[in-house]
Amino acid sequence: MRFKTPDHERLAAAVLGLSLGELRARRFGGSLQLPESYEHAAKRLEAGEPLQYVTGRAPFRLLELAVGPGAFIPRPETEIVAGAAIEALLDWPADERLAVDLGTGAGPMAAALATEVPGAQVVAVERAWAAGGQARANLEPLGVRVELHDVAQVATPGGPLADLAGRVSVVAANPPYLLKDAELGPGVAEYEPPAALFGGGADGLDAPRIFLGAAARLLRPRGVLVMEHDPSQAEAMRAAAAEDGLFEDVQTGLDLNGRDRYLRAVRV
Repeated sequence: MRFKTPDHERLAAAVLGLSLGELRARRFGGSLQLPESYEHAAKRLEAGEPLQYVTGRAPFRLLELAVGPGAFIPRPETEIVAGAAIEALLDWPADERLAVDLGTGAGPMAAALATEVPGAQVVAVERAWAAGGQARANLEPLGVRVELHDVAQVATPGGPLADLAGRVSVVAANPPYLLKDAELGPGVAEYEPPAALFGGGADGLDAPRIFLGAAARLLRPRGVLVMEHDPSQAEAMRAAAAEDGLFEDVQTGLDLNGRDRYLRAVRV
């Protein structure tokens, strides 16, 4: 048996509940039998639907998360951003490891923080109901508090998470940041939610600037913001973080391909 593409092979493994290694062992041993559900799922895949939506699962760092329509599919680049947030939170004493994940989507960064940082207290914020439901399914079993709110209102006086204003050690964020004319990969424009993709404005930074303001309200002195962005936005993001004097030690972190991928800034 030969699979049309690597994604077809991954789909078969998911349908059968096997690892790729187990699937290949059965295939080469001549004992691989695919159920009828595989053919239906393969048609969805061939129509352009992302593999993660077809299987309902997405890998992220050490985890596998539930993900479906209405939530942004976690990318490998975001694993690097999560790693920077994890390192920042580990620098705090165990009883001060309070983190907030803004725009959590299905919850990948919040889940990584909760599982990879001993003693972490994590709050995840998402405004979209579809994504928020997936976040709750993924995060609440890990002890993460999930809040469905608009990031613009977070930690404002009398607003959501006002109790956390000035108390948070690390804020992690993956806001919408794509420019309106960004080239999207196959299946992205057709299936993934635009509100999770496009940042707004000529530079795609309308949403990231809102997230930056929320982070400034949440973070304690010396608290750290780690926020993903497009490689083309690195200079503008550093400038935005520094312009009001609320952040210092403003830096750009790189992804595995050496591209400018995230902002790291320390609250004054």
